[in-house]
Amino acid sequence: MGSIVVVLLLALVLAAAVMTYAAYPYRGQDTPLVPRLGEAMRRGVETLPTLDLEQQHRSTSAQNRVADATGSAADSRR
Repeated sequence: MGSIVVVLLLALVLAAAVMTYAAYPYRGQDTPLVPRLGEAMRRGVETLPTLDLEQQHRSTSAQNRVADATGSAADSRR
């Protein structure tokens, strides 16, 4: 019973942290009452590896071009 309460409290804390990040630092604003929290969140996000949408799009389009080129080459051999 106690472990369930602890897990639920941890889930609530994590959800509050995500909501706080999405509401303030992600948009470039300072968090009210505790600006140091927003600064810490920004530093943490900067150090974590993230996906760059442009880079992901470029790699996907490059893979598609390679697949098209190899598919065309295979079709021309037939």
